Amino acid sequence: MLYAVIDIGSSIIKYKIYEYSEGKIEPVIIHDKTTGLISYRKDNILTDEGIEVLLNTLKELKKYSDKLHVDKSYYVATASLRNVKNKNEVLDLVKKSLNIDITIYTGEEEAKHSFHSLRWIDLPCDEGIFVDIGGGSSEITIFEDTDKILEQKSIPIGVLTIFNEYVSLLYPTKEEQKNIINETLKRINNLKINDFSMEYLYGIGKTFVTLKRLFEHLKVKPDKNNLITIEQVDLVLDKLSTNSKENYKPALQVDSERVHTIIPSLLITKALSIRFNIKKIYVCDVTLQDGIIFDIIEKNQ
Repeated sequence: MLYAVIDIGSSIIKYKIYEYSEGKIEPVIIHDKTTGLISYRKDNILTDEGIEVLLNTLKELKKYSDKLHVDKSYYVATASLRNVKNKNEVLDLVKKSLNIDITIYTGEEEAKHSFHSLRWIDLPCDEGIFVDIGGGSSEITIFEDTDKILEQKSIPIGVLTIFNEYVSLLYPTKEEQKNIINETLKRINNLKINDFSMEYLYGIGKTFVTLKRLFEHLKVKPDKNNLITIEQVDLVLDKLSTNSKENYKPALQVDSERVHTIIPSLLITKALSIRFNIKKIYVCDVTLQDGIIFDIIEKNQ
């Protein structure tokens, strides 16, 4: 059986096909489309142009599934659609135009499925804070004993909301960095999460994979393992706090599509490290889709 999981995010629509056979799940195709849906909002309404971008992208991905003879496709949306006023209109239009049903996850549902992606990997410690930083929100799960969830929350701030609301140029200045960290801490504290002190933050998704590549490219991180220290985060934040061609170049070389969101992702990470006394970041090369597929398989058994 071939399953396609399409994750409609605020900046990227992620398309991933899995093969399920004899009790084993294997990812076989990954294809992401950068759409920047969050930039097509006006008064928190997805504009006609944004809806057109969404429809065209989903139409293209649906054709891929048809040509590859995918058995079942599952379309989910996160902050990209759950936070817009006209989401019901958008869902109805997608259904009418493409016969596609989109499931919109709450922040808590998104955090739950993201956390399930840890089944794919081995962790260096059986407790910590699991983080999925998106364009419009960031999901966190605080856990112990590998699978005992202590807290699971959605922070209403992501890399694109930070860039759009708090950054005047391409990189935030040192003063803007302070403001972003304070605002992120404020939004975390508004969730009334209990006090925890955890050594590890486990980061999933392309955001953290890109950070790891940037740290290696800058030679801030001397090895190729998946660990990043908070001291290294501070070093990079300081190093890239000036808007200059010299500072833009490393990010452009590592991932040109994320050049404007690299520093915001580091600042969210820094705020979490302050709030929860985190010392180390472990980069997990998995995604929300990798958690969703387990739920899909279990429901189809």
